[in-house]
Amino acid sequence: MAQEKPVDTLPDIDGETVGRFYDHLRANPLSAAALAHGEAYIGQECLLTPEEILTFAKAAGVTSGTAVLDLCSGTGGPACHLAQQLGCHVVGIDISAVGHAQARARAQAQGVTHLVQFQHGDVQTVEFPAAHFDVILGFDSWCHVPQRAHMLQRCATWLRPGGRLAFYDHVERQPFPPEQCQAFYTLWHFPGLETPESYIALVKAAGLHITYEVETSAHAIRYYTALLDIYVARRAEFEAARGVERYQEGLARLQMTQRIASQRLLGQIGCIAEKPVEETRHARNRPH
Repeated sequence: MAQEKPVDTLPDIDGETVGRFYDHLRANPLSAAALAHGEAYIGQECLLTPEEILTFAKAAGVTSGTAVLDLCSGTGGPACHLAQQLGCHVVGIDISAVGHAQARARAQAQGVTHLVQFQHGDVQTVEFPAAHFDVILGFDSWCHVPQRAHMLQRCATWLRPGGRLAFYDHVERQPFPPEQCQAFYTLWHFPGLETPESYIALVKAAGLHITYEVETSAHAIRYYTALLDIYVARRAEFEAARGVERYQEGLARLQMTQRIASQRLLGQIGCIAEKPVEETRHARNRPH
């Protein structure tokens, strides 16, 4: 289960709120994520480089023809990158209307519309057929989902037997200082974070078998330090593009995040888990 916190420290977050938050960020052509990643930017809003995304997807079994669901796909960078590099078929879904439009434009520009399909919707209510996907991916975005246990259970249903769930996400490695806790969650529109232990427990409770687990909190320090440095260095551009009030809000968010990441309170984990093959299939394959 998610670690328990006092009720007054957790903001009331729903999909529409998160969608509006990212619509505001993505509507502006000056992308902090793009500047932070520099030449390694492929449209990803996660902490990972393109090489790390590709390596992780391969470890999860993504190859040519693999049916992939990118859950909370953002502006479509990882989905299009994997389709280009590996030839997999990807369905991406995201709550942000602006992100959805940008993802579709990205797929068109990169010539992968025959491999990638993007949907605008809420991951908590979207429906897919059972046993439909080989791999379900998430890149630092499920931290916005309020009912993660329910989402993971649905993911297990959507996976084919032997299919894999593979994700990176933010975690709370140690309790945040009380004076920062509510501010952090409110500024990022997080309904709360899992601990590494609680996240793995939720995956197992969904009936999936953990095959790979890694603690990668150095990624959080690397990314948020670069993001804050860029944000401060190009203050005039960000203020002109977003306004002084929104710049100050973003600055407070990044300063707090970089600080708690450097203190190793905020971290990241990666996980790959497999859906067991049904016992009946094992029985059919046993020698008589």
